[in-house]
Amino acid sequence: MLLLRAVVYLWASPNTVLGILFGLLAFQRPRIVRGVLLFDGPPRGFTAGLRLFRRAAVTFGHVVLGNRPVEGRLLAHERHHVWKYERLGPLYLPIYLLVWVFTGYRRHPFELAAKLAESAD
Repeated sequence: MLLLRAVVYLWASPNTVLGILFGLLAFQRPRIVRGVLLFDGPPRGFTAGLRLFRRAAVTFGHVVLGNRPVEGRLLAHERHHVWKYERLGPLYLPIYLLVWVFTGYRRHPFELAAKLAESAD
């Protein structure tokens, strides 16, 4: 089981590295919650830009960046994206963007599934 977790983290690691780089640009103290590295709190640096898109958080691999504390339903939503990154690895972002072109954000299957996960966690 430990080996499987290591493989999952390795598979998602290209996106996680990207998330860490953006996290450093958020100028927030990171914390780890349930295997996820969170850069959350008052909007600063990178996370201040999330407000332009009316988003509270964004996920890259095992990293979540938020412009407010990421907890409760929001954490469950973002953890579902982490789960998806664990399955798709480096393919996640290209697939997400391609589907987004055709469906938009509100009808995006990844977002709809994460919305359902909010109440299941």
